[in-house]
Amino acid sequence: MKMARLPVIFFPFLTLLLISVSTNINVLGELPFSAMFVFGDSLVDSGNNNYLNSLARANFVPYGIDFSEGPTGRFSNGKTVTDILGEIIGLPLLPAFADTLIKSRNISWGVNYASAAAGILDETGQNLGERISFRQQVQDFNTTVRQMKIQMEHNQLSQHLANSLTVVIHGSNDYINNYFLPEQYTSSFNYDPKNYADLLIEVYKRHILSLHDLGLRRFLLAGLGPLGCIPRQLALALSLEESVDLTSMTLSTCSMFC
Repeated sequence: MKMARLPVIFFPFLTLLLISVSTNINVLGELPFSAMFVFGDSLVDSGNNNYLNSLARANFVPYGIDFSEGPTGRFSNGKTVTDILGEIIGLPLLPAFADTLIKSRNISWGVNYASAAAGILDETGQNLGERISFRQQVQDFNTTVRQMKIQMEHNQLSQHLANSLTVVIHGSNDYINNYFLPEQYTSSFNYDPKNYADLLIEVYKRHILSLHDLGLRRFLLAGLGPLGCIPRQLALALSLEESVDLTSMTLSTCSMFC
Protein backbone atom coordinates (compact mmCIF):
# COMPACT_ATOMS: atom_id res chain seq x y z
CA MET A 1 0.00 0.00 0.00
CA LYS A 2 1.34 3.42 -0.91
CA MET A 3 2.11 5.52 2.15
CA ALA A 4 0.55 8.95 2.41
CA ARG A 5 2.91 11.84 1.82
CA LEU A 6 4.58 13.04 5.00
CA PRO A 7 3.52 16.48 6.25
CA VAL A 8 6.74 18.51 6.29
CA ILE A 9 7.56 22.01 7.53
CA PHE A 10 10.95 23.34 6.45
CA PHE A 11 13.34 25.41 8.52
CA PRO A 12 13.17 28.64 6.49
CA PHE A 13 9.58 28.96 7.65
CA LEU A 14 10.37 28.40 11.34
CA THR A 15 9.38 31.96 12.24
CA LEU A 16 5.97 31.51 10.64
CA LEU A 17 5.58 28.22 12.46
CA LEU A 18 6.36 29.83 15.82
CA ILE A 19 3.85 32.62 15.18
CA SER A 20 1.20 30.10 14.13
CA VAL A 21 1.84 27.89 17.15
CA SER A 22 1.72 30.83 19.56
CA THR A 23 -1.60 31.95 18.07
CA ASN A 24 -3.06 28.47 18.34
CA ILE A 25 -2.09 28.24 22.00
CA ASN A 26 -3.74 31.57 22.77
CA VAL A 27 -6.93 30.83 20.83
CA LEU A 28 -7.46 27.18 21.72
CA GLY A 29 -5.99 27.17 25.21
CA GLU A 30 -4.30 23.83 24.57
CA LEU A 31 -0.93 22.58 23.38
CA PRO A 32 -0.65 22.11 19.61
CA PHE A 33 1.71 19.13 20.08
CA SER A 34 1.65 16.43 22.73
CA ALA A 35 5.45 16.08 22.74
CA MET A 36 8.58 16.89 20.74
CA PHE A 37 11.34 14.55 19.60
CA VAL A 38 14.60 16.08 18.38
CA PHE A 39 17.15 14.47 16.05
CA GLY A 40 20.23 16.27 14.86
CA ASP A 41 23.75 17.53 15.44
CA SER A 42 25.51 20.20 17.52
CA LEU A 43 22.88 22.81 16.65
CA VAL A 44 20.44 21.02 18.95
CA ASP A 45 22.54 18.61 21.06
CA SER A 46 21.43 19.04 24.68
CA GLY A 47 24.06 16.86 26.32
CA ASN A 48 24.21 13.45 24.64
CA ASN A 49 27.88 13.91 23.76
CA ASN A 50 28.76 14.46 27.42
CA TYR A 51 28.99 10.69 27.76
CA LEU A 52 31.10 10.10 24.65
CA ASN A 53 34.82 10.08 23.96
CA SER A 54 34.59 12.99 21.57
CA LEU A 55 36.23 16.29 20.77
CA ALA A 56 32.73 17.61 20.06
CA ARG A 57 31.61 18.34 23.61
CA ALA A 58 30.29 21.50 25.21
CA ASN A 59 29.83 20.70 28.91
CA PHE A 60 32.22 23.42 30.04
CA VAL A 61 32.39 27.22 30.05
CA PRO A 62 32.03 29.48 28.14
CA TYR A 63 29.18 27.28 26.87
CA GLY A 64 26.06 27.76 28.97
CA ILE A 65 27.12 31.05 30.55
CA ASP A 66 23.63 32.47 29.94
CA PHE A 67 21.76 29.22 30.59
CA SER A 68 20.01 28.69 33.93
CA GLU A 69 21.63 25.27 34.40
CA GLY A 70 25.09 26.36 33.27
CA PRO A 71 27.09 24.22 30.81
CA THR A 72 24.94 21.21 29.92
CA GLY A 73 26.42 20.09 26.63
CA ARG A 74 24.53 22.60 24.53
CA PHE A 75 26.72 24.28 21.91
CA SER A 76 25.38 27.67 22.88
CA ASN A 77 25.75 30.34 25.52
CA GLY A 78 22.05 29.80 26.26
CA LYS A 79 19.13 27.90 24.80
CA THR A 80 19.14 26.08 21.47
CA VAL A 81 16.54 26.68 18.78
CA THR A 82 14.61 23.57 19.85
CA ASP A 83 14.66 24.71 23.48
CA ILE A 84 13.02 27.94 22.35
CA LEU A 85 10.58 26.12 20.09
CA GLY A 86 9.57 23.79 22.91
CA GLU A 87 9.11 26.74 25.25
CA ILE A 88 6.83 28.49 22.76
CA ILE A 89 4.62 25.44 22.25
CA GLY A 90 4.36 24.92 26.00
CA LEU A 91 6.76 22.03 26.58
CA PRO A 92 9.47 21.78 29.27
CA LEU A 93 13.14 21.35 28.38
CA LEU A 94 13.57 17.91 26.86
CA PRO A 95 15.99 15.45 28.48
CA ALA A 96 18.93 14.19 26.46
CA PHE A 97 18.40 10.53 25.59
CA ALA A 98 21.65 9.58 27.34
CA ASP A 99 20.31 11.09 30.57
CA THR A 100 17.13 8.98 30.39
CA LEU A 101 19.25 5.83 30.53
CA ILE A 102 20.98 6.67 33.81
CA LYS A 103 18.66 9.16 35.53
CA SER A 104 14.96 9.42 36.29
CA ARG A 105 13.56 11.59 33.53
CA ASN A 106 10.03 12.29 32.29
CA ILE A 107 9.96 11.15 28.66
CA SER A 108 6.26 11.80 28.04
CA TRP A 109 6.97 15.36 26.82
CA GLY A 110 9.65 14.14 24.44
CA VAL A 111 13.37 13.38 24.22
CA ASN A 112 16.40 14.92 22.52
CA TYR A 113 18.60 12.45 20.59
CA ALA A 114 20.89 14.95 18.85
CA SER A 115 24.64 14.44 18.87
CA ALA A 116 27.35 16.93 17.91
CA ALA A 117 29.46 15.87 14.89
CA ALA A 118 26.82 13.34 13.84
CA GLY A 119 25.44 13.19 10.35
CA ILE A 120 23.17 11.36 7.98
CA LEU A 121 25.95 8.93 7.08
CA ASP A 122 27.28 6.63 9.78
CA GLU A 123 30.93 7.53 9.17
CA THR A 124 30.40 11.30 9.27
CA GLY A 125 32.19 12.99 12.17
CA GLN A 126 34.50 10.09 13.02
CA ASN A 127 37.41 12.55 12.76
CA LEU A 128 36.13 14.07 16.03
CA GLY A 129 35.66 10.80 17.88
CA GLU A 130 32.49 9.13 19.10
CA ARG A 131 29.12 10.48 18.01
CA ILE A 132 25.57 9.19 17.62
CA SER A 133 24.70 8.89 13.93
CA PHE A 134 21.21 9.56 12.59
CA ARG A 135 20.76 5.79 12.24
CA GLN A 136 21.57 5.26 15.91
CA GLN A 137 19.36 8.17 16.93
CA VAL A 138 16.43 6.42 15.23
CA GLN A 139 17.29 3.23 17.11
CA ASP A 140 17.43 5.21 20.36
CA PHE A 141 13.96 6.58 19.62
CA ASN A 142 12.77 3.00 19.23
CA THR A 143 14.11 2.36 22.74
CA THR A 144 12.06 5.31 24.00
CA VAL A 145 8.93 3.97 22.28
CA ARG A 146 9.40 0.64 24.06
CA GLN A 147 9.68 2.50 27.36
CA MET A 148 6.51 4.46 26.60
CA LYS A 149 4.61 1.26 25.80
CA ILE A 150 4.94 0.42 29.48
CA GLN A 151 3.34 3.74 30.44
CA MET A 152 0.56 4.00 27.83
CA GLU A 153 -1.97 1.75 26.18
CA HIS A 154 -1.50 1.07 22.47
CA ASN A 155 -4.15 3.49 21.16
CA GLN A 156 -3.08 6.22 23.56
CA LEU A 157 0.57 5.89 22.55
CA SER A 158 -0.29 5.88 18.84
CA GLN A 159 -2.24 9.12 19.22
CA HIS A 160 0.48 10.64 21.40
CA LEU A 161 3.20 9.95 18.84
CA ALA A 162 1.06 11.02 15.89
CA ASN A 163 0.42 14.37 17.58
CA SER A 164 4.08 14.93 18.50
CA LEU A 165 6.38 17.34 16.68
CA THR A 166 9.47 15.70 15.19
CA VAL A 167 12.40 18.05 14.55
CA VAL A 168 15.29 16.86 12.37
CA ILE A 169 18.40 19.02 11.88
CA HIS A 170 20.94 16.93 10.00
CA GLY A 171 23.21 17.24 6.98
CA SER A 172 25.78 19.95 7.74
CA ASN A 173 28.34 17.55 9.18
CA ASP A 174 28.08 15.32 6.13
CA TYR A 175 29.88 18.17 4.38
CA ILE A 176 32.07 19.95 6.92
CA ASN A 177 33.05 16.74 8.74
CA ASN A 178 33.09 14.43 5.75
CA TYR A 179 32.91 15.64 2.14
CA PHE A 180 35.02 18.76 2.72
CA LEU A 181 37.83 16.75 4.37
CA PRO A 182 39.38 14.78 1.50
CA GLU A 183 42.47 14.05 3.57
CA GLN A 184 40.34 12.00 5.98
CA TYR A 185 37.35 10.81 3.92
CA THR A 186 37.04 9.29 0.46
CA SER A 187 33.53 10.63 -0.21
CA SER A 188 34.70 13.54 -2.40
CA PHE A 189 36.69 11.10 -4.53
CA ASN A 190 33.88 8.56 -4.80
CA TYR A 191 31.03 11.00 -5.50
CA ASP A 192 30.63 14.22 -7.42
CA PRO A 193 28.52 16.86 -5.60
CA LYS A 194 25.22 15.79 -7.16
CA ASN A 195 25.73 12.06 -6.57
CA TYR A 196 26.78 12.75 -2.99
CA ALA A 197 23.66 14.83 -2.45
CA ASP A 198 21.57 12.01 -3.94
CA LEU A 199 23.20 9.58 -1.52
CA LEU A 200 22.45 11.81 1.46
CA ILE A 201 18.85 12.28 0.37
CA GLU A 202 18.31 8.53 -0.04
CA VAL A 203 19.76 7.67 3.38
CA TYR A 204 17.94 10.62 4.97
CA LYS A 205 14.66 9.47 3.45
CA ARG A 206 15.10 5.97 4.83
CA HIS A 207 15.63 7.28 8.34
CA ILE A 208 12.60 9.59 8.11
CA LEU A 209 10.46 6.68 6.92
CA SER A 210 11.75 4.60 9.84
CA LEU A 211 10.55 7.31 12.23
CA HIS A 212 7.20 7.29 10.41
CA ASP A 213 6.99 3.51 10.84
CA LEU A 214 7.54 3.99 14.57
CA GLY A 215 4.49 6.27 14.78
CA LEU A 216 5.66 9.84 14.17
CA ARG A 217 3.63 11.91 11.71
CA ARG A 218 4.40 15.63 12.09
CA PHE A 219 7.84 16.66 10.88
CA LEU A 220 9.91 19.84 10.85
CA LEU A 221 12.95 19.19 8.64
CA ALA A 222 15.79 21.71 8.49
CA GLY A 223 17.56 22.50 5.24
CA LEU A 224 21.26 23.29 4.88
CA GLY A 225 22.73 26.76 5.21
CA PRO A 226 25.57 28.31 3.12
CA LEU A 227 28.27 26.08 4.59
CA GLY A 228 30.96 27.39 2.28
CA CYS A 229 30.89 30.76 4.04
CA ILE A 230 31.17 29.66 7.66
CA PRO A 231 34.48 30.78 9.29
CA ARG A 232 36.04 27.32 9.26
CA GLN A 233 35.42 26.81 5.55
CA LEU A 234 36.61 30.32 4.72
CA ALA A 235 39.85 29.62 6.58
CA LEU A 236 40.34 26.36 4.70
CA ALA A 237 39.47 27.78 1.29
CA LEU A 238 42.44 28.32 -1.01
CA SER A 239 40.78 31.28 -2.66
CA LEU A 240 37.63 33.37 -2.62
CA GLU A 241 36.56 31.58 -5.79
CA GLU A 242 36.83 28.21 -4.05
CA SER A 243 34.73 29.51 -1.16
CA VAL A 244 32.05 30.65 -3.57
CA ASP A 245 32.12 27.26 -5.31
CA LEU A 246 31.62 25.45 -2.00
CA THR A 247 28.79 27.77 -1.08
CA SER A 248 27.09 27.27 -4.42
CA MET A 249 27.35 23.52 -4.10
CA THR A 250 25.84 23.36 -0.64
CA LEU A 251 23.09 25.80 -1.51
CA SER A 252 22.25 23.62 -4.50
CA THR A 253 22.17 20.59 -2.22
CA CYS A 254 19.91 22.46 0.18
CA SER A 255 17.42 23.07 -2.63
CA MET A 256 17.42 19.34 -3.34
CA PHE A 257 16.58 18.62 0.30
CA CYS A 258 13.78 21.16 0.22
